[in-house]
Amino acid sequence: MVRVLSQETIANIEKLFPRYPTRMAVLIPALHLAQNQVGHISEEVELDIAELLDVPPTRVREVATFYTMFHTKTAGKHTVRICRNLSCQLRGAEQIMQKAKEVLGIDFGETTADGRITLEHDECLAACGTGPALWCDDNLVENLTEEKLEKFLVGLK
Repeated sequence: MVRVLSQETIANIEKLFPRYPTRMAVLIPALHLAQNQVGHISEEVELDIAELLDVPPTRVREVATFYTMFHTKTAGKHTVRICRNLSCQLRGAEQIMQKAKEVLGIDFGETTADGRITLEHDECLAACGTGPALWCDDNLVENLTEEKLEKFLVGLK
């Protein structure tokens, strides 16, 4: 009994079945489709996906909570992830992270009051030579300065 997912999302997940060797292999794409519809991966979404893929709900939960691209609670329209790994830290990520909190008026793991931006950090964005870096809306922004960051964040509002 599907609880949350729309018929369109279910159909899009089912279209993936022939492309993958097992239903389990469809899990990550299914989570993306579900998150695109609902905005996050709730327990109900996890149960829907488990039922559709015929996999244990705990397996869905493991994947949904392991990868940083999935939200288990409502997130903003834009999620800004700032790299905090060593290479970015050596190039000023700490100042960039403080500036992001100041400009947005929120801390990491929070969403702006208007629901537009969720601020998170990421362990590595694979931009070690061009950090500090952030990822937002499928875009990598590199060589961040406080000014460049502020212009980017204000542009999201």
